[in-house]
Amino acid sequence: MSDARPARAKSQPRTLEAAIARLEEIVARLESGEESLDASVRLFEEAMALSEFCRKQLDAAQARIERLVEKAGATPTPQAEEGE
Repeated sequence: MSDARPARAKSQPRTLEAAIARLEEIVARLESGEESLDASVRLFEEAMALSEFCRKQLDAAQARIERLVEKAGATPTPQAEEGE
């Protein structure tokens, strides 16, 4: 089974890139099928928290860009609808 490495501490990453890198690590561990059920659940919980962190970072970046575009007097490009 697993090499008994515990899931990393649930501290938030400092950057979007660090969060994505950690998500990739978690996916690889989960896909390996070598984790115990408990470890898999802990990893999933960590992944969900990282996903939320990423969403907030991206939302903040989008809002910042929209403010900059408004301030410049430009018209922002319409967003694609989800599922398109």
